[in-house]
Amino acid sequence: MSGYTGQDNYWGQPPQGQYNFEPAGFGQPNPQFDFQSYGDDQGTDYAYSQKSYLDPTQGHYGGEISYASDDYGKAAGFGEEEDEPPLLEELGIDPDRIIQKTLAVLNPFHRRGQIDDATYLLQDADLAGPVAFCLVLAAFLLLAGSKAHFGYVYGLAVTSCILMYILQSLMSSTGNITLGSVASVLGYCLLPVVGLAGISIFTTLKGPLGMAVGALAVAWATLSASRLFSAMSGEEKQRLLIAYPCLLLYGVFTLIVIF
Repeated sequence: MSGYTGQDNYWGQPPQGQYNFEPAGFGQPNPQFDFQSYGDDQGTDYAYSQKSYLDPTQGHYGGEISYASDDYGKAAGFGEEEDEPPLLEELGIDPDRIIQKTLAVLNPFHRRGQIDDATYLLQDADLAGPVAFCLVLAAFLLLAGSKAHFGYVYGLAVTSCILMYILQSLMSSTGNITLGSVASVLGYCLLPVVGLAGISIFTTLKGPLGMAVGALAVAWATLSASRLFSAMSGEEKQRLLIAYPCLLLYGVFTLIVIF
């Protein structure tokens, strides 16, 4: 080989400028490689499966796979939008019930119905209608240029509800009168006074005609309230006694509207 002619020491450094790129041991003629074969039954340290990884009959996961059922999304907290109650129902506002009670107040001489049932009045104490009527009354007073503002209406309404609740509790023999039911009846029966306040926007009521219309509104509201209160308490014979505080209450609201 080049670079090694006449050199006895093969482990020595080759002279400068001479390089050997042939690895030692590969210069022997006809090198022999000894390969040893192993049988399938011969034990080894590592055992491999005979099946290929690309075998379509072999699954990558031997456990059970769960799939989404048809009831997915119907569990608690994941209800569909169609099953959700309307927004007014969630807020406790029933337009049909408000209309029913409003019509019962507007017609005090109607025949006895569900609105006159004591259980219905006690258990269904709707306050959405009374609050709306109080807001409308305050708005009408503001548009009419009255000195009374919402504070007067709110304070008088709360005070009258508390006093009427105490009076009804003392007069009722059942003792099932609630503050919510009393406020509901007084608020719905305030509707004739609200209509009187609406008339005061367009014309003055400080005259004989205005006084007559005001007296009619007071009588209308008192008649409706006394009928509902007597039905709620079950004391039909004390209707005139119940009507007296109602007359005073709606008379004060009417004076606020007129003056």
